[in-house]
Amino acid sequence: MRTNKNTPIRRHTRIVPVILLAGVSPALMADEVPITTLAPITVSAHGGSGIPYDQSGVSVTVLDPKELREEGVTNLGEALTRVPGVQVQPGGGSMQRGNVSPISIRGMSKGQYILPMMDGLRIYDNSNSCNLTPNMVSRTNMFDLGTLEVLRGSQGAVYGSGAIGGVIYMETPEGQGDPSFSIFNEFGSFKSYTGNATAQGSQDALSYFFSATYETTDNDLERVDGSKPEDKNAGHYENWQEALRLDYRPDKDTHARITYRRSDGRYHNPGIWSEPHYKYRTNLISGAVEKRITHAFATELSGGYYGADYMYGKGTKYDLRNLQANWRNEYRWCRHQTTTAGLAYMHSEYTAVENNVAVRNRLNNENTYSLFAEHRVTPFKGWENTFALRLDQSDVYDALYTLRAASSWSFNEERTRLSGSISRGYMAPSAFQRMEGQYTSAWGTYQGNPNLDCQTSWSADLGIEHEWIENHTIGVTVFWIRTEDAIETDYNTYPDPHTFYNAAGTDTCRGIELSLNGIWEDQWNTGYTLSLTLCDPKADNGKQLTNTARQVWGADIHTCPFEGFTTGIGLAAASGSTGWDGSRLDAYYTLRWYASYKVNEHLTLHMRVENLTNQKFVSNPDEDYGIYSRSWLNPGTAVYAGCTITF
Repeated sequence: MRTNKNTPIRRHTRIVPVILLAGVSPALMADEVPITTLAPITVSAHGGSGIPYDQSGVSVTVLDPKELREEGVTNLGEALTRVPGVQVQPGGGSMQRGNVSPISIRGMSKGQYILPMMDGLRIYDNSNSCNLTPNMVSRTNMFDLGTLEVLRGSQGAVYGSGAIGGVIYMETPEGQGDPSFSIFNEFGSFKSYTGNATAQGSQDALSYFFSATYETTDNDLERVDGSKPEDKNAGHYENWQEALRLDYRPDKDTHARITYRRSDGRYHNPGIWSEPHYKYRTNLISGAVEKRITHAFATELSGGYYGADYMYGKGTKYDLRNLQANWRNEYRWCRHQTTTAGLAYMHSEYTAVENNVAVRNRLNNENTYSLFAEHRVTPFKGWENTFALRLDQSDVYDALYTLRAASSWSFNEERTRLSGSISRGYMAPSAFQRMEGQYTSAWGTYQGNPNLDCQTSWSADLGIEHEWIENHTIGVTVFWIRTEDAIETDYNTYPDPHTFYNAAGTDTCRGIELSLNGIWEDQWNTGYTLSLTLCDPKADNGKQLTNTARQVWGADIHTCPFEGFTTGIGLAAASGSTGWDGSRLDAYYTLRWYASYKVNEHLTLHMRVENLTNQKFVSNPDEDYGIYSRSWLNPGTAVYAGCTITF
């Protein structure tokens, strides 16, 4: 039976993850519930008390990966289109699965503006293209995600550099219950195939989860003039992805975990370089040990490694290496007050190789030391308040701070909730942008600027949620984000090197998010979600910011007319869009239909149709580099079908 993934306020019990837990929830500690029953992460500055989303005071959306998979959503980019305020450019620059997928949250659109987090690690971007987040969005699948939350706006800036636009938190699931094994297979249009094998379970103090996924497709590349690439393999894409998590709970007060994730993607891009093979490989290892010392105090040590290799043909590659360590502590002063505080360290190293020659300078290595603290106050039931502060000291840039204050008040028998927050954040320039010389890449020659300053931001939002009838909720949130000293690239210097600089003035985005969701349990368990975001992302000169949209729509309606059968239809649309150079792009909408039927406890059949009405649109500026046209149409109607076998 399906359940509504956006349950009404008074019935919401899910703990919302966005950062790694450092201790014990005060409410649970009062009853001496073992720490092992708590969610390992929470909406909080840097860990701390488990806070349900409807008490956090910040704009956060919880997505259920299991439900999304049942709807045929198998990749992260498509899943994020369900979130109010989020626009993901379908298919990336050349309209092909696997290519970089630009993402915008509340008008903040650069790759460095949105911070991905995986298993408690900040996936910090110190690399060349600053496209780490769009790369993760385009290639991460849903089979090995147990947690997926999106913190919208600069409220996420308290996590440090790179979260001006928000945070995407993901976590490998923990194994639960009796051992089980499942196999997913799906075939479809454009020679597409997706296969996954998952094994998970628990026994005594040990639990495990393992997933391996393979995906391949030839896409459906077509230029605006109707022509196809001469290379028949121009749109080919394939990716291997594996994830492993082990958890150990020797007693009620101790929890240790370790995770390993690997992704190995490759696609044949009809781009502007001579060897059009693009490879993207990542490795992630994380671990944590959490210990409840006393009834009021808990501590945690965590850390890990993240490595990413970008390879453009022969002799050209970019390597990113991040190493992190964190120490978090939580102390409960009384029933109504809790403090979380700790230390963090990150080492980030970036290396570029062009024509088999490594490009290095003193800025390629960056060390950042951080202090953080958050205090939570609950004066009375229904009113939650938090204040968070973080100080970062880097050996590349000066010390900077981030802060966030948030409040949430539930009333009217908890059917209505007011929430609001204000925050300050920043984005540090990458090592590539601050290099001391020139560097030639696939897109031209760049001149670094060692004098670049960090970009800073302020943001605020105010929202209201109301359960107007049982199981049906409406929400309205107004938001405002302003950034100063934006780091820009001057592309008008050709044939001289492109330069980096801090733009004068400010970039501002203001808007409103509307959402409606509900479920009729007695009417075939029919549920729906609707969202609309209207925003005005502009620079001081009045021009719309690049890679943004003024209107973004999302919708889904599903029903279960008989036992074991689920079907539904979804919508994603945007208008008033701009490309990477600020030019106007086509408005678009896509419809998708999906259905699944659980034959028995071991076999489930599923089918979906993407771009149901065969819409054609361009999501990149209309430029032409000879045979390498960048004006690609989106893929046409595609049909996919398969089955899941569970043992």
